[in-house]
Amino acid sequence: MRILPTCGLALALLPGSAAAQQLFNISRSNYSGLTAVAWNPATIADNRYALQIQLFAVDGHATNTAYRYTDPWSLRHLNEPLDLSSQYLTRNDSDKAKLFSAGLNVRGPGVLIGLGPKQSLAVSTRVRAAFQGNNVSPETIQNAVDEFKIGNRVQGNSFNLNMNAFAEWDATYGRVMLDDGLHFLKAGVTLKRLMGIGSGYLQGKNIDFEVSKKQAATGDTIVRIYNLDGAFAYSNTQAFEDVDVEKATKWLTPRNAPGSGWGADLGIVYEYRPDAAQYQHTDTRGVAQADRGRNKYLYRASISVTDIGSIRYRDNAVVYNDVRARNVGVSEADLGNLSGDNFDEKINRILRTNALNRQNHFRVGLPTALNVDVDYHLSNKIYANLALSQGLRTHYATGMRQFSYVALTPRFETRWLEVAMPFSMTNSYQTFTYGAMLRIGPLVVGSNNLSALFDSSDPYGANAYAELSALAWAHKKYKNKPAKGPRPPKTAKSS
Repeated sequence: MRILPTCGLALALLPGSAAAQQLFNISRSNYSGLTAVAWNPATIADNRYALQIQLFAVDGHATNTAYRYTDPWSLRHLNEPLDLSSQYLTRNDSDKAKLFSAGLNVRGPGVLIGLGPKQSLAVSTRVRAAFQGNNVSPETIQNAVDEFKIGNRVQGNSFNLNMNAFAEWDATYGRVMLDDGLHFLKAGVTLKRLMGIGSGYLQGKNIDFEVSKKQAATGDTIVRIYNLDGAFAYSNTQAFEDVDVEKATKWLTPRNAPGSGWGADLGIVYEYRPDAAQYQHTDTRGVAQADRGRNKYLYRASISVTDIGSIRYRDNAVVYNDVRARNVGVSEADLGNLSGDNFDEKINRILRTNALNRQNHFRVGLPTALNVDVDYHLSNKIYANLALSQGLRTHYATGMRQFSYVALTPRFETRWLEVAMPFSMTNSYQTFTYGAMLRIGPLVVGSNNLSALFDSSDPYGANAYAELSALAWAHKKYKNKPAKGPRPPKTAKSS
């Protein structure tokens, strides 16, 4: 599907685009290793893995809150063409502003190393790319999907579109801060060196436009923009088309990347351990040690702030932050064959940007989020996790964003096998999804939105992820079972 530009500005869902950066394995397992570090860097301390070498982890999704997909195609029929024409899209009639996101999240290689019972270290790499729309008014997105063929006037509209691709080098350190037996606390931090591969944003506020029927003489559809206050910027449009290995490799260094910056994650984890004495063993020197191969908590609570920071684009950047269009006509010819090569020329023609103040640098933020979760050990190998991720970016912020969600995930967890089933309210708590995750040793596969597997589900999107480690060396579990806490001293019998 191709969604034609809104009010003369590019709003394109490119063919075959699918994926993004947000839900990546939400099981919150104690064997998540490097994956859990992206949620909360403190998880690295007192980790079940002494050493993990992750080869890759990839997550892809496409989602929205405006249209359900009603074609019989599903993920079970990947050999069939995916038809995203408007006849297979059922509109959500609510008046609430819409959002959409499509992208890709790739991690690896990465290494996690335990430095002893109290601290751990990890280094990893990551690449993220996403095309997202936020605060898009229902009338605007409906006209775009219908290719501006409905003759009507729409007032008071808005949208914020962002396209971003960036890479990062991450270094994480976690340390145990408190361990008195009953209470356990650890903290962690991740520092990120960011390489901006490509970025662009397009914003419109107070939009008043009218779609006219085709003109008899030209057969052309006309969009008349009566009012538009907006902004747009872009850098390195080549990052989203005709990418080859040589180009991609070049952009993965701070010196050669079009943009660069710094970022950070901060987090703490608390564990309540009422039976800590059960999880001790005696080493060869006769000293009591904690069993690092076992989970010791009745419940675990964590909080983190992730993706603090931004990327500054300075090479080949085009920025117009004060666009004001009044009574401007836009034809199909103006919008036809829009591409990265002619974007500047066409936008200049439509919005008369030659008279506007042009800048040559801009800054985009990371998808900053507040993450909170509580994990409860129900019995033996059964756990239940309640997690909330609240995006902290504002409606008109530039850069990638995290769309908020809450998820309840029961799971069966062992060292070599794990099964989890997340039930989530995604897309800023608007869309219910359900999924499944399977871990067999170093291999993880799953989805947070399985509805796309079923022909009659009419989903709002789809998601899938996979992870593979070359080595996942867990700490040894000791078989000896000490007494449950200290025994009371014997009292002398009265004579």
